[in-house]
Amino acid sequence: MHLRASATALALLLLAGCGSHTTQTARPSPTPPCHNPDKAVLPHTAGTITEADNGGRICVAHGQEIAVFLDAHTKDAHRHWQPITLQPGSAVTRHDNGMVTPTVSTTVGLFTPETPGEVQLTSHRESGETWRATLVVH
Repeated sequence: MHLRASATALALLLLAGCGSHTTQTARPSPTPPCHNPDKAVLPHTAGTITEADNGGRICVAHGQEIAVFLDAHTKDAHRHWQPITLQPGSAVTRHDNGMVTPTVSTTVGLFTPETPGEVQLTSHRESGETWRATLVVH
């Protein structure tokens, strides 16, 4: 009986001790900073984004046209990048009007963000590989 009372007392002490600790909430990790796009290679654009920007956050001003060039570096059509998609797409004007003639292995997109916020650009290959970059529009 003495052993049972001691075990109960120990359990109560442990429970009381657990109640006195403050619970720390997990803080969300900070959003990584954005970087400027590479130098513009097309006239009237503010910069260039390439496959090297995969996973990156690129700073752009609203109203500035950005060129995206994804080069598969191969003539194998199964390795080419699919057309670039936008999420969300309503705040961006797409300018793929045939004025740029890319090489056979290059996927091109011309985009002008219209409002501040973030826009995700995405492309895929048949292999399942994904390219993704985020425009941070100021």
